[in-house]
Amino acid sequence: MAVVLIFVFIALLSVFSVRTARIDAIPDIGENQQIVFTEWAGRSPKDIEEQVTYPLSVMLQGIPGVKNIRGTSAFGFSIIYVIFKDDIDFYWSRSRVLEKLSTATRDLPSGVIPKMGPDATGLGQVFWYTLENKKEAKNPKSLAELRSIQDFYVRYLLQGVEGVSEVASIGGFVKEYQIDVDPNKLFAYDVHFSKLISSIQNSNIDVGAEVIEDGDREFIVRGKGFFKSLSDIENVVIAVKNKSPIRVKDVASVGFGPGFRRGALDKNGVEAVGGVVTMRFGENPKEVIDHIKERLEVVKKGLPKGVELVPFYDRTEVIERTIGTVYQALTEEIIITIIVILLFLLHFKASILVSLTLPFGVGISFILMKVLDIDSNVMSLSGLVIAIGSMVDMGIIMTENIYSHLANNPNTSKKERIEIIVKSAREVGPAILTAVMTTIMTFLPVFGLEGAEGKLFGPLAWAKTLAMIGAVLVALVLVPALSAFLLKGELRPIEKNKVSSTILKFYEPVLNYFLENRKLFLVFPTIIFIMGAISFTQIGKEFMPSLNEGEILYMPVTTPDVSMSKARELLAYTDKKLKEHPLVANAIGKLGRADTAIDPAPVAMFETVVKLVPQSEWPSGTSIYDIMAELDQELQVPGLVNAWLFPIENRIAMISTGIKTQIGIKIFGDNLEELEKIAAKIGSEVEKVSGAYGVYAEKITGKPYIEFDIDRVAASRFGINTGTINKILQTAVGGMSIGQFYDGRERYPIRVRYKKELRDRIDELKKVLVPSPLGQHVPLKQLADIKIVTGPSAIQSENGMLRSLVLLNVQGRDLIGFVEEAKNHIDKNVELPKGYSIVWAGQYENQVRSNKRLMMLIPLALLINLVIIYLGIKNLRNAAIIFSAVPIAFSGGLILLWIGGFNTSVAVWVGFIALFGIAVDDGVVMMTYLQEALKTHQPKNWKDLKECIVEAGTRRIRPLVMTTTTTVVALIPIMWSTSTGSEVMKPMAIPTLGGMLVELVTLFVVPIVFSFFEQRNIERRKNEEHFNHVN
Repeated sequence: MAVVLIFVFIALLSVFSVRTARIDAIPDIGENQQIVFTEWAGRSPKDIEEQVTYPLSVMLQGIPGVKNIRGTSAFGFSIIYVIFKDDIDFYWSRSRVLEKLSTATRDLPSGVIPKMGPDATGLGQVFWYTLENKKEAKNPKSLAELRSIQDFYVRYLLQGVEGVSEVASIGGFVKEYQIDVDPNKLFAYDVHFSKLISSIQNSNIDVGAEVIEDGDREFIVRGKGFFKSLSDIENVVIAVKNKSPIRVKDVASVGFGPGFRRGALDKNGVEAVGGVVTMRFGENPKEVIDHIKERLEVVKKGLPKGVELVPFYDRTEVIERTIGTVYQALTEEIIITIIVILLFLLHFKASILVSLTLPFGVGISFILMKVLDIDSNVMSLSGLVIAIGSMVDMGIIMTENIYSHLANNPNTSKKERIEIIVKSAREVGPAILTAVMTTIMTFLPVFGLEGAEGKLFGPLAWAKTLAMIGAVLVALVLVPALSAFLLKGELRPIEKNKVSSTILKFYEPVLNYFLENRKLFLVFPTIIFIMGAISFTQIGKEFMPSLNEGEILYMPVTTPDVSMSKARELLAYTDKKLKEHPLVANAIGKLGRADTAIDPAPVAMFETVVKLVPQSEWPSGTSIYDIMAELDQELQVPGLVNAWLFPIENRIAMISTGIKTQIGIKIFGDNLEELEKIAAKIGSEVEKVSGAYGVYAEKITGKPYIEFDIDRVAASRFGINTGTINKILQTAVGGMSIGQFYDGRERYPIRVRYKKELRDRIDELKKVLVPSPLGQHVPLKQLADIKIVTGPSAIQSENGMLRSLVLLNVQGRDLIGFVEEAKNHIDKNVELPKGYSIVWAGQYENQVRSNKRLMMLIPLALLINLVIIYLGIKNLRNAAIIFSAVPIAFSGGLILLWIGGFNTSVAVWVGFIALFGIAVDDGVVMMTYLQEALKTHQPKNWKDLKECIVEAGTRRIRPLVMTTTTTVVALIPIMWSTSTGSEVMKPMAIPTLGGMLVELVTLFVVPIVFSFFEQRNIERRKNEEHFNHVN
């Protein structure tokens, strides 16, 4: 009774653990990285690289634990990814980077201050939304007004949600108070540009003048001088000429305008405003999003009339679909397994005993996962899914043995029944422990996986191991305890039920026949082995199958010289075209970057989340890949190179390798022009390799620049220095932020620059007047040589080395085979200059690393398997006989992989490692009974030996067939599932399913091979006895 109460408590604790588990779609496999973001407004990528990114990268290399530093120098900003080793604590690494940055400003240009990115990983973007005008809105808000609502209301409320690291804005226009100056009027009034700026700045000041006392009261003295309207700016006096004030409005026009932007958001072809919520490192995604949704109810109440907030990417949708798929498969497995057990035993209470190993084993694993802080995600739950068959095996063996002994000993007292139960449990307990040890210990090498694959499969390995521990506790403790309550009264011997008798009727004569024709039988496993070897040569290779999230990410790129207006036009066209497809519900696209350090995207890069209609509305037989192919055909737009991914898959690729496609060819060197030439050559050559798809050679230097090369001699004749000229140029064209306009809680920049018609044409720029200390105003064309050149749109670097990139995907063939062929082709057709090198990266990089690791881990798994068998059997020869099941099961797995059209991947090899652990379980149990029968009967001749083997085989065939059947049948729900997450589970289940289907052969292999050796031992003993007798 005490045992039962303990397990009742465990059941309650497991329910609590399930309800409070941290849930996500997949493990966060992002690099252990910190981001350093530096803004330098208006500066070219060249300036950013030379004066910001390069010195910072070199300085940050000295931090302990750093394994790689990737830098991006783009227009106006620098982003540096400092990637640490996985064993370095996230917040410790953050503090070390901050420590370095505290002294970095002395080596950077004046006013340039680097700052840390959010304390989040690359998978932290969990929630996206748009702010829209309702269809029935009478006074719709402009994009600038929507952006202000986002920046100063929505963002602040969501930023305070527990677990949120950052809320970034995207799209619309940031409102500016713009002062567009007419330089001709400045010249006419003889007013310097610097005088205009200082006058405006001095007129936008509040001051404090301490306090004054009046009797018993104290008054705070405050001088109010902030601008309150446009007219306040217009009426600022900048000079007095002939006793008449010259105001800002006399030399400039003042008004509202959009700020400079490098990103935009679009919904179905219409420009939009939105935000992205980033989750803090280590938080529970499901809980954070739930908190966000709770806060949104508050946010919506405070939105202006006619404005609504509409989510368009919600990680919980993927989480619920993925986890729902796994839970459904788990539930179906348990139900099917219980039905199979009931059919075999034809005894309801005995079936309950066996079935208890499943819910209790799973429950115990959830408790231990909670204790060890392991998330519930598709990988950890898949560990439970593939463990179900092995878990129930232990309950089957224990229950069947207890049931058989009780059925063969009817009419016993309570005390005698308990003694029989204890004896029965002790009889099979060692075999169960040995089988469990092989299953657990064989799976230990999975813990040795490194990098992304280690983070992916670590939770799976833990979950499967914990589930097996839970199941063995149930089988060894709970099942015997409950047997005393449930297996009462007269029990019909198992031999008499129809299923068992049918198995015996088949197995006994077949075993007898093959014992007489042993060499004939060995043809069958030999054929299986040969077929497996042939299948292996026909199977492709990949790193990991994609996780079908039910949503598509369309991620094209265009030429680097594209203007913001043209990019916006292209984005609107593609989103509108996507929305026209009957299976697309919405298309929400982003170009460029959101206002966050974790988004380095250039204007030439688009990211469109394609929301599909429910799968129930798809035509029969249509897959998400079919939809991708249709959309790709419809979106063949000149100037766009298409890429089709899944949102999480894309983030994983970007954060693990810095590459958004399956393959990236990195070219390293010291000259940007040469790097671009090499990339173009490699791109054209790799396109010739069969399977190459969406090849894109990064165009580094395609961005047009207007360069003003100052003539120092000419400038000196007018007494003008280069700093003055550059300052005028910077202010005239790009403008200068000279303060802020305070509107309650809202803050808007005040920008001064030349009026539009004077700064948007090169001819007009040449006429810009530069004041001279000699009293003259000199046209810029007299002081500088003005020319148009091409330069980099962005500069990429790694560990201080400049880098170019060729991006591509592979279609219609395996990844590894493609790369091997492409490598040989490029080596033959592309000659690299001295000092230049190439590195293959992307998923291929992960594949190479995982292959090297697996080449060590799989032999280790097999060795562990053999050692555990030997320790349980205490006989090396018999351990080797049991181990013969491994190559047969391995071959069966390979055959089914080939038939199913699957590639080998890390997931597949993890499935094989799991198979190696359970493939020998039946053999261990069979061998235990063969040794016991041999010891009991001590056969003297072949006839006795054969009878002994048949007796042991027929005695254990029922539970062994049951265990194999339940293992196979338990995997069927996974194979018929097509929901999100099934594409990750199937590759892990296929090896076990194929291996266990042919593993039934081992029910004959073990006794037949055993008979070979034992017959020789009998003959040897006979010869020895004869020899001793003669002597």
